[in-house]
Amino acid sequence: MRGLLFIVCFLWSLAAYSQAIIRFEEKVHDFGNIKEADGPVAYDFVFVNDGKAPILIKNVESSCGCTSPEWSKQPVLPGQKGFIKATFDPKDRPSHFDKTITVFSNAQPPVVELKIKGNVEARTRTVLDDYPYELPSGLRLPVDHISLMNVKKGEVKQLTIGVYNNSGKKMKVMFSGLPAHIKMQIQPEEIEVKGLASLNVSYNAGQHGEYGLNEETVTFLVDGKKYPTRLSVFVEEDFDKIDRTTAPRIQAEKKYYNFGTVSADQPARFVYKLTNTGKSVLKIHRVYTNDNRLHIGNYAKEVQPGATLELPVETVKGAEKGKLSGLISVIANCPDSPETNLRFYGEIK
Repeated sequence: MRGLLFIVCFLWSLAAYSQAIIRFEEKVHDFGNIKEADGPVAYDFVFVNDGKAPILIKNVESSCGCTSPEWSKQPVLPGQKGFIKATFDPKDRPSHFDKTITVFSNAQPPVVELKIKGNVEARTRTVLDDYPYELPSGLRLPVDHISLMNVKKGEVKQLTIGVYNNSGKKMKVMFSGLPAHIKMQIQPEEIEVKGLASLNVSYNAGQHGEYGLNEETVTFLVDGKKYPTRLSVFVEEDFDKIDRTTAPRIQAEKKYYNFGTVSADQPARFVYKLTNTGKSVLKIHRVYTNDNRLHIGNYAKEVQPGATLELPVETVKGAEKGKLSGLISVIANCPDSPETNLRFYGEIK
């Protein structure tokens, strides 16, 4: 028995000794004050392989589309250095910024978060800068889609934004086929050339909307022609009257899972474990993913205090090949973390 224990300990020590170990010289970079007019800025986060095996950077993700990552593509040998390059585009982003870059590798630790931050000094703006997104009709909006952000379940959320006529001619704007829970008005309906109007939107979360992210299509009717536009809203529970001392709490045993490389015909699978560390029943309102190549299996809708929920996730058999970086959103009645995000990533070949 002692001999077997010695062999196990020896093999464990040998495996630990031969691991790749990633060490960043710094994990946060402050650009300080930068000027929007000067364009993108970049910084290289340098890492060292302090282990005994090569480091392979599997993927790097940014928390925002304004930040573009690049990284060492070749294996980084023991004692050698690699880099993660973060490029930040300050266009249309005046004020303070704080962005996260997540690095996934075969090293220890397997997931590392880096940060870039700073402050953007705004340039002199034009009306086209203020309304950068143009529909095929020539109607320009200040955002790429209509987002009402967060709304509490049962409430009506209202939003007013400006729109700009860049079509070169007077236009009449109305709406087509709106559902009962969405109301939209524009004042004035007839917008002069290079004229502005106010778009008023309301969303009734008492009539419609699941917990979590809801995305819908609304149709602008411009001079009789239809122009579909995306609308989104995040429906959340009203926690204003909740006693947080006795509320449920959700704790994930593991938030990241790298399934490596699998065949499209042999699905990868993992079971996330979520424990209710609070003092009342944890209710799972909804679980969804941002990638249709993932399937979420059956799970309990209620979790007693101290109990653990098992949430099975797997790739769909015959899924489209390529890199997969799935986000699984768990929406629950937990006031401290009403949305828990899990990562499921790898490559399908």
